[in-house]
Amino acid sequence: MNVPSPAENEDTGFQLLGMPVHDDSHALRSREPFELLVSQFVDELRHGKKPSLELYARRFPPHAARIREVFPVLAMLEHTRIAKEAQSIRRNMPDRFPFARIGNCELISELGRGGMGIVFQARDLQSGHLVAVKILPWRVSIVPEWVARFENEARTTAQLRHRNIVPVFRYGQENGYCFFVMQFVNGVSLDRVVNRLREMDGIVYAEEIQRQESQRLSGALKAMPAAKALSDPDADNSRRRRLTRTSWNSFTKIGVQATQALRAAHAAGILHNDIKPGNLLLDADGRVWVTDFGLSQPIEVSRTDKPERAISGTLRYMAPERLMGQQNADCDLYSMGATLYELCLQRAAFEHSDRDELMRIITEERPVRPRDINRDIPRGLETIILNCLEKHPSDRYPTADALLADLLRHARAQSVSSTSRRSFSGFLRSLRKRLSRRSSPEGVKEKRGN
Repeated sequence: MNVPSPAENEDTGFQLLGMPVHDDSHALRSREPFELLVSQFVDELRHGKKPSLELYARRFPPHAARIREVFPVLAMLEHTRIAKEAQSIRRNMPDRFPFARIGNCELISELGRGGMGIVFQARDLQSGHLVAVKILPWRVSIVPEWVARFENEARTTAQLRHRNIVPVFRYGQENGYCFFVMQFVNGVSLDRVVNRLREMDGIVYAEEIQRQESQRLSGALKAMPAAKALSDPDADNSRRRRLTRTSWNSFTKIGVQATQALRAAHAAGILHNDIKPGNLLLDADGRVWVTDFGLSQPIEVSRTDKPERAISGTLRYMAPERLMGQQNADCDLYSMGATLYELCLQRAAFEHSDRDELMRIITEERPVRPRDINRDIPRGLETIILNCLEKHPSDRYPTADALLADLLRHARAQSVSSTSRRSFSGFLRSLRKRLSRRSSPEGVKEKRGN
């Protein structure tokens, strides 16, 4: 008789070999109705857990084949349901809160709204320092499945210590609301910088960022308007620090700092999963701050025993394989490339109003080469961006260290090389097949009926 390996018995507990043990669980597992397993699996998903598909298959061998076939579809459908509910809830975020203080912090003004909460500038009443407070804008009792995700963001960010990552100081619940306290960064997000660069003058002055604090302090509990260009006819613009559409060295430095932050996160085993201009802050000193780890996930060596993950994040910055629920460190680097593309060209690498068509474009089409749009872009910077945006993961930078090395080479006027080594046609065929199988109503119906 074959003796099961420890891995196969990891869920059964300790038993003395050769001694009779009364255990009804094995018989129960053999007779467990498949529908009951489905209900248990979905219930775990709805409570923010990450049930292992392979562990279910080992625990209930009579249903192993059906578990491996049906559970990934169930996970996908459940994630889709949550995403749709989240969109509906986000559209109804409250304009005002029934309190002006939380966690010993006095709320001063609203800084921004994201997928998982609203961020306020606040004053710590003990120290008197300005801080940022992120609040889950619904009571815990209304959105219990979001609480685990919110806590995970606070816990994940709190363990990351890097000069380019906004630090989290503490987490808590008060009056039925979840919140965490972060360092206040007096800066603007890169999406606002990109918008300013799109305007006629295409210039962002450091003074615009510096005066954000006074604007916020004068507009308690109001969303801040976008920064406007300064008009001082007597100012010596040549002596004022600024960004223009051709600030290639500054764009490279922004990429260096953001990549250093990603390197630190990846070294800690964390994927950001939502790198985009809106989640990178730039302060008046030119320092970049990575924020919003609300979609972060641990880096896993193998994902073969995991159900397909949700497609969460901003679609036009996603790597093609993320559309299949796969993710790894190079997915963050792909998003970094998409961010640099938009910063340098003031247009997205991929964009379409129809979601399905955008997914097709991401998986099938290459971005327009940056120098075909603007011949002034340095070749090295173009090469770095295109290396990040390669369709096949193995053709991209394998690590943040590799991307950082090329950015630093370019900053020192040294040459960089393309990372593309192979055709992505085979990868593309596989991607098409997987996506069509996931999106087909008939395929989903057939699997659910088994």
